[in-house]
Amino acid sequence: MRLGRWIEGAWGWLARIWMGRSMPHLPSPFTAQSLAALYADISAQAGVTVAALRRHLDEFSSLPIARADLQAYREGRGAWKKLHDEVVAVRHFLDGRYPEDSRVRFPLDDQPPDAWLMVNGEPPVGIEVTAALARAGHEVAKSMAGGGAVPGFIGLQDNATSQQFTAARARGRVLHSKKGIDAAIDNAITARLSAKDQQKFAEQILVITVPLGSSPDRGAQELQARHGAKAAALPFSEVHLLDPARRGRHVQLK
Repeated sequence: MRLGRWIEGAWGWLARIWMGRSMPHLPSPFTAQSLAALYADISAQAGVTVAALRRHLDEFSSLPIARADLQAYREGRGAWKKLHDEVVAVRHFLDGRYPEDSRVRFPLDDQPPDAWLMVNGEPPVGIEVTAALARAGHEVAKSMAGGGAVPGFIGLQDNATSQQFTAARARGRVLHSKKGIDAAIDNAITARLSAKDQQKFAEQILVITVPLGSSPDRGAQELQARHGAKAAALPFSEVHLLDPARRGRHVQLK
Protein backbone atom coordinates (compact mmCIF):
# COMPACT_ATOMS: atom_id res chain seq x y z
CA MET A 1 0.00 0.00 0.00
CA ARG A 2 2.80 2.35 0.93
CA LEU A 3 4.70 1.39 -2.23
CA GLY A 4 1.64 2.11 -4.35
CA ARG A 5 1.20 5.53 -2.79
CA TRP A 6 4.92 6.26 -3.26
CA ILE A 7 4.74 5.30 -6.94
CA GLU A 8 1.57 7.41 -7.40
CA GLY A 9 3.24 10.36 -5.72
CA ALA A 10 6.42 9.97 -7.76
CA TRP A 11 4.46 9.89 -11.00
CA GLY A 12 2.58 13.04 -9.97
CA TRP A 13 5.86 14.80 -9.15
CA LEU A 14 7.36 13.83 -12.51
CA ALA A 15 4.21 14.92 -14.31
CA ARG A 16 4.31 18.34 -12.66
CA ILE A 17 7.95 18.78 -13.67
CA TRP A 18 7.20 17.70 -17.24
CA MET A 19 4.18 19.97 -17.52
CA GLY A 20 6.18 22.88 -16.14
CA ARG A 21 8.86 22.33 -18.76
CA SER A 22 6.51 21.76 -21.67
CA MET A 23 4.00 24.53 -20.98
CA PRO A 24 4.93 27.54 -23.10
CA HIS A 25 5.63 30.81 -21.32
CA LEU A 26 2.75 33.17 -21.99
CA PRO A 27 3.91 36.72 -22.72
CA SER A 28 2.75 39.49 -20.45
CA PRO A 29 -0.04 41.57 -22.01
CA PHE A 30 0.43 45.14 -23.21
CA THR A 31 -1.50 47.24 -20.69
CA ALA A 32 -2.10 50.87 -19.78
CA GLN A 33 1.01 50.59 -17.62
CA SER A 34 3.01 49.39 -20.63
CA LEU A 35 1.72 52.38 -22.58
CA ALA A 36 2.74 54.77 -19.80
CA ALA A 37 6.26 53.29 -19.82
CA LEU A 38 6.44 53.69 -23.61
CA TYR A 39 5.35 57.32 -23.33
CA ALA A 40 7.91 58.01 -20.60
CA ASP A 41 10.70 56.65 -22.79
CA ILE A 42 9.82 58.46 -26.01
CA SER A 43 9.15 61.79 -24.28
CA ALA A 44 12.42 61.84 -22.32
CA GLN A 45 14.71 64.75 -23.10
CA ALA A 46 17.10 62.62 -25.14
CA GLY A 47 14.30 60.86 -27.00
CA VAL A 48 14.88 57.40 -28.50
CA THR A 49 16.60 56.06 -31.59
CA VAL A 50 14.53 55.08 -34.61
CA ALA A 51 15.50 51.46 -33.88
CA ALA A 52 14.29 51.73 -30.27
CA LEU A 53 11.01 53.30 -31.36
CA ARG A 54 10.47 50.41 -33.74
CA ARG A 55 11.14 47.89 -30.94
CA HIS A 56 8.62 49.63 -28.69
CA LEU A 57 5.90 49.52 -31.32
CA ASP A 58 6.70 45.98 -32.47
CA GLU A 59 6.18 44.95 -28.85
CA PHE A 60 2.85 46.76 -28.77
CA SER A 61 1.68 45.06 -31.98
CA SER A 62 2.82 41.56 -30.99
CA LEU A 63 1.81 41.27 -27.32
CA PRO A 64 -1.72 40.31 -26.23
CA ILE A 65 -3.90 43.27 -25.29
CA ALA A 66 -7.27 43.56 -23.57
CA ARG A 67 -10.17 43.98 -25.97
CA ALA A 68 -11.22 47.28 -24.39
CA ASP A 69 -7.69 48.69 -24.72
CA LEU A 70 -7.42 47.52 -28.33
CA GLN A 71 -10.71 49.21 -29.18
CA ALA A 72 -9.61 52.41 -27.43
CA TYR A 73 -6.46 52.36 -29.58
CA ARG A 74 -8.43 51.77 -32.78
CA GLU A 75 -10.65 54.76 -32.00
CA GLY A 76 -7.79 56.91 -30.71
CA ARG A 77 -9.47 57.43 -27.34
CA GLY A 78 -8.08 58.46 -23.97
CA ALA A 79 -4.49 57.57 -23.20
CA TRP A 80 -4.23 55.67 -26.50
CA LYS A 81 -4.87 58.74 -28.66
CA LYS A 82 -1.25 59.92 -28.91
CA LEU A 83 -0.09 56.43 -29.83
CA HIS A 84 -2.74 56.09 -32.53
CA ASP A 85 -2.65 59.61 -33.96
CA GLU A 86 1.01 60.56 -33.74
CA VAL A 87 3.51 57.95 -32.56
CA VAL A 88 2.61 55.12 -34.96
CA ALA A 89 2.39 57.52 -37.91
CA VAL A 90 5.82 58.99 -37.17
CA ARG A 91 7.30 55.52 -36.81
CA HIS A 92 6.00 54.49 -40.25
CA PHE A 93 7.27 57.74 -41.74
CA LEU A 94 10.78 57.31 -40.29
CA ASP A 95 11.15 53.63 -41.18
CA GLY A 96 13.59 53.17 -44.03
CA ARG A 97 14.04 56.92 -44.59
CA TYR A 98 16.43 57.81 -41.79
CA PRO A 99 19.42 56.07 -40.17
CA GLU A 100 18.64 53.68 -37.34
CA ASP A 101 20.61 55.81 -34.88
CA SER A 102 18.62 58.96 -35.66
CA ARG A 103 16.74 60.13 -32.60
CA VAL A 104 13.12 61.17 -32.20
CA ARG A 105 11.36 62.75 -29.25
CA PHE A 106 7.62 63.11 -28.70
CA PRO A 107 6.75 66.01 -26.36
CA LEU A 108 3.21 64.63 -25.86
CA ASP A 109 2.10 68.09 -24.72
CA ASP A 110 -0.63 68.92 -27.28
CA GLN A 111 1.58 71.67 -28.71
CA PRO A 112 3.10 71.60 -32.21
CA PRO A 113 5.13 69.90 -33.42
CA ASP A 114 4.16 66.34 -32.56
CA ALA A 115 7.76 65.08 -32.70
CA TRP A 116 11.33 66.31 -32.99
CA LEU A 117 13.73 64.49 -35.31
CA MET A 118 17.52 64.63 -34.76
CA VAL A 119 19.77 63.24 -37.51
CA ASN A 120 23.58 63.09 -37.45
CA GLY A 121 23.92 65.82 -34.86
CA GLU A 122 22.01 68.36 -36.95
CA PRO A 123 19.54 70.76 -35.25
CA PRO A 124 16.18 69.10 -34.43
CA VAL A 125 13.48 69.26 -37.09
CA GLY A 126 9.81 69.26 -36.10
CA ILE A 127 7.38 66.71 -37.49
CA GLU A 128 3.71 67.70 -37.56
CA VAL A 129 1.13 64.95 -38.09
CA THR A 130 -2.43 65.58 -39.22
CA ALA A 131 -5.14 63.18 -40.37
CA ALA A 132 -7.28 63.49 -43.49
CA LEU A 133 -10.76 61.96 -43.06
CA ALA A 134 -10.03 61.68 -39.33
CA ARG A 135 -13.66 61.47 -38.20
CA ALA A 136 -14.42 58.92 -40.90
CA GLY A 137 -11.59 56.73 -39.65
CA HIS A 138 -12.93 57.09 -36.12
CA GLU A 139 -16.38 55.92 -37.23
CA VAL A 140 -14.92 52.92 -39.07
CA ALA A 141 -13.05 51.99 -35.89
CA LYS A 142 -16.21 52.30 -33.78
CA SER A 143 -17.90 49.79 -36.08
CA MET A 144 -15.31 47.18 -35.11
CA ALA A 145 -16.72 47.06 -31.60
CA GLY A 146 -20.22 46.13 -32.71
CA GLY A 147 -19.47 42.76 -34.25
CA GLY A 148 -21.44 43.54 -37.42
CA ALA A 149 -20.44 44.57 -40.91
CA VAL A 150 -17.60 47.11 -40.79
CA PRO A 151 -17.62 49.84 -43.46
CA GLY A 152 -14.33 49.75 -45.32
CA PHE A 153 -14.51 53.42 -46.26
CA ILE A 154 -16.59 56.40 -45.17
CA GLY A 155 -16.24 59.36 -47.51
CA LEU A 156 -17.69 62.05 -45.23
CA GLN A 157 -15.54 65.08 -44.49
CA ASP A 158 -14.75 66.12 -40.93
CA ASN A 159 -17.37 68.89 -40.99
CA ALA A 160 -20.25 66.46 -41.66
CA THR A 161 -22.90 66.19 -38.93
CA SER A 162 -22.98 63.50 -36.26
CA GLN A 163 -26.23 62.24 -37.75
CA GLN A 164 -24.57 61.76 -41.14
CA PHE A 165 -21.72 59.77 -39.58
CA THR A 166 -24.14 57.63 -37.57
CA ALA A 167 -26.15 56.87 -40.70
CA ALA A 168 -23.01 55.99 -42.68
CA ARG A 169 -21.86 53.61 -39.96
CA ALA A 170 -25.29 51.99 -39.76
CA ARG A 171 -25.24 51.21 -43.50
CA GLY A 172 -22.26 48.94 -42.95
CA ARG A 173 -20.21 47.91 -45.95
CA VAL A 174 -21.40 49.52 -49.18
CA LEU A 175 -19.95 49.84 -52.67
CA HIS A 176 -18.22 53.14 -53.46
CA SER A 177 -17.27 54.39 -56.89
CA LYS A 178 -13.59 55.10 -57.54
CA LYS A 179 -14.53 58.64 -58.53
CA GLY A 180 -16.33 59.20 -55.23
CA ILE A 181 -13.46 57.80 -53.15
CA ASP A 182 -10.87 59.89 -55.01
CA ALA A 183 -12.96 63.04 -54.58
CA ALA A 184 -13.38 62.43 -50.84
CA ILE A 185 -9.64 61.84 -50.40
CA ASP A 186 -8.72 64.90 -52.49
CA ASN A 187 -11.09 67.16 -50.56
CA ALA A 188 -9.72 65.91 -47.24
CA ILE A 189 -6.09 66.41 -48.29
CA THR A 190 -6.86 69.94 -49.52
CA ALA A 191 -8.54 70.75 -46.20
CA ARG A 192 -5.51 69.53 -44.23
CA LEU A 193 -3.08 71.47 -46.41
CA SER A 194 -5.11 74.64 -45.92
CA ALA A 195 -5.38 74.15 -42.15
CA LYS A 196 -1.59 73.80 -41.80
CA ASP A 197 -0.72 76.86 -43.92
CA GLN A 198 0.82 78.71 -40.96
CA GLN A 199 4.21 80.34 -40.69
CA LYS A 200 4.92 78.76 -37.30
CA PHE A 201 5.56 75.49 -39.17
CA ALA A 202 8.40 76.92 -41.27
CA GLU A 203 11.09 74.36 -42.13
CA GLN A 204 9.24 71.54 -40.39
CA ILE A 205 7.98 68.28 -41.93
CA LEU A 206 4.26 67.73 -42.48
CA VAL A 207 2.90 64.18 -42.53
CA ILE A 208 -0.74 63.80 -43.58
CA THR A 209 -2.21 60.39 -42.80
CA VAL A 210 -4.82 59.46 -45.38
CA PRO A 211 -6.40 56.11 -46.44
CA LEU A 212 -4.63 55.85 -49.78
CA GLY A 213 -5.25 52.11 -49.73
CA SER A 214 -8.92 52.80 -50.44
CA SER A 215 -7.84 53.94 -53.92
CA PRO A 216 -5.06 51.44 -54.67
CA ASP A 217 -4.81 52.12 -58.41
CA ARG A 218 -4.12 55.82 -57.99
CA GLY A 219 -0.47 56.57 -58.65
CA ALA A 220 1.90 58.95 -56.90
CA GLN A 221 2.18 61.14 -60.00
CA GLU A 222 -1.58 61.77 -60.02
CA LEU A 223 -1.55 62.76 -56.34
CA GLN A 224 1.47 64.99 -56.85
CA ALA A 225 -0.17 66.68 -59.84
CA ARG A 226 -3.35 67.23 -57.85
CA HIS A 227 -1.78 68.52 -54.61
CA GLY A 228 1.87 69.34 -55.33
CA ALA A 229 1.40 73.05 -56.04
CA LYS A 230 -0.59 73.59 -52.85
CA ALA A 231 2.00 71.68 -50.82
CA ALA A 232 4.90 73.63 -52.40
CA ALA A 233 3.36 76.91 -51.21
CA LEU A 234 3.32 75.84 -47.56
CA PRO A 235 6.10 76.93 -45.15
CA PHE A 236 7.02 73.28 -44.44
CA SER A 237 10.32 72.02 -45.84
CA GLU A 238 8.66 68.69 -46.74
CA VAL A 239 5.07 67.49 -47.13
CA HIS A 240 4.18 63.79 -47.20
CA LEU A 241 1.04 61.67 -47.61
CA LEU A 242 1.14 58.46 -45.60
CA ASP A 243 -1.40 55.66 -45.41
CA PRO A 244 -1.86 54.88 -41.69
CA ALA A 245 -1.99 51.13 -42.35
CA ARG A 246 1.19 49.25 -41.54
CA ARG A 247 3.45 49.27 -44.59
CA GLY A 248 0.94 51.62 -46.21
CA ARG A 249 1.70 53.79 -49.22
CA HIS A 250 3.76 56.95 -49.05
CA VAL A 251 3.78 59.89 -51.46
CA GLN A 252 6.00 62.94 -51.08
CA LEU A 253 4.31 66.13 -52.29
CA LYS A 254 7.15 68.51 -51.47
